[in-house]
Amino acid sequence: MQRTSFRFMGLGFLVVALGIVVLAPSSAAATKVIKNKTFTSYRLPAGAHDRIYQNCVFKGGSRTRAVLTIDRAARNIVFRDCVIARGGGWNGVSINDRLGNIHHIRFNRVKIKTQGRMGMEITSRPASGSRGYRAISIVNSTLEPQGSQAVSFDGGAGARDCTFRNNVVKGAGVNPRQQWGHGFELNGPSRFRVIDNRFYQCRDAIFNLQRHTTARSGWVFKRNRLDASRHVQRVRMDRNEQVVIGNNLYGGYFLANTVIADAPGGGVAWFGNSHHMNWSTTKWRDARGGGYKRPMAQEGSSHNRF
Repeated sequence: MQRTSFRFMGLGFLVVALGIVVLAPSSAAATKVIKNKTFTSYRLPAGAHDRIYQNCVFKGGSRTRAVLTIDRAARNIVFRDCVIARGGGWNGVSINDRLGNIHHIRFNRVKIKTQGRMGMEITSRPASGSRGYRAISIVNSTLEPQGSQAVSFDGGAGARDCTFRNNVVKGAGVNPRQQWGHGFELNGPSRFRVIDNRFYQCRDAIFNLQRHTTARSGWVFKRNRLDASRHVQRVRMDRNEQVVIGNNLYGGYFLANTVIADAPGGGVAWFGNSHHMNWSTTKWRDARGGGYKRPMAQEGSSHNRF
């Protein structure tokens, strides 16, 4: 995956011809910066582009509405040093793409407080093998323990080229009314980068990974620390949950990660019908020893390296 960088600062240039100097305008002039504002139940305007929200607070939401919603065409949006306050019972951030109409969205140094459901949910509907959201980046951010899954990227294989890097996920699954309690879900999309993150114990698996095609995923998971022995939330890990679960995975490089299982949860990992994954440089740990510290690959899984 080649990640598209965010650069709103254009490069002006000089043209000298026949003694005439022309200064081309910088694209920075088109970027709208919104600072130090508070937004309630905010829905990003349709067609929004080239905006930076800096030092803003987002609050509100309801049982069916996120604190911050992006569900109409949008591109080149940055949220920097913002806070997503505790909402009304739904998600902190909902991004609902339709066939690729949302792309190049970046969250940098954002704090997401505990929500009734998910901290961040990113979907693409209808799920497509060729089109979907892309270049959504979540970096340098912190998520408190969430009611359901902390972060979910969901869509077809056409959703692609996103990054989750240098974040801290402190837990998930603290709301007993929510069915799922995973730390990070990646369900379907392609060519993801998940790098240098820290995850603490969740109610369910910390990684919930799935694909719906036999094409290679193009995923790179690198230098992440999944530590189920670090208990920040009161809700403990289910005894039948492994730290990593994966279904129908093909390919992917999982490099230099550390996966730590702990009581009362299950072991380090379980995979079903998963093939050609490379986990060879990942460390698997569990103080209980035995089968707890060995990944299980079942349901026809083949050609994996652990």
